[in-house]
Amino acid sequence: MTTRHTAAVAWICALVLLGACTARTTVNYVSEGGSYAAEDLDRLLTTVDLGSIAGLSAEEAPKARQEALASLRLHGDDASALADSLTREFPVDVASVPVIVERGEYEGAPAWIVVEAWGDTGEQLAHRRVWVFSFDTRDVIAARSAL
Repeated sequence: MTTRHTAAVAWICALVLLGACTARTTVNYVSEGGSYAAEDLDRLLTTVDLGSIAGLSAEEAPKARQEALASLRLHGDDASALADSLTREFPVDVASVPVIVERGEYEGAPAWIVVEAWGDTGEQLAHRRVWVFSFDTRDVIAARSAL
């Protein structure tokens, strides 16, 4: 292998490692979501893919939660206001991470649907919880949890 090829391979390896070391938790944001009724919440609990969040431990959740909420703030003023509410209402040491935030409707009214992964101390974040917040006031309208 020539020096030039060796340098190129080293550069590519460095970029791959740098990308792996700086990976951040992001939330899946859906700006134009669906319309849900109470009976749909249980379906969300069983069908939502937690992705890589499910592999995190409860001890890793606070940092991942902060990163997810920071990524939510990048989606505009309304999403940022929701992230502020989630930060204020749910302490940073809670072992849960928002996975999906959807701007949709619940029982015919504008709402935020938030699906999060959660786990107890010593566990992975393999459980699901869904929250429904009023779009305007960000008050909790409904919630469900599954183990």
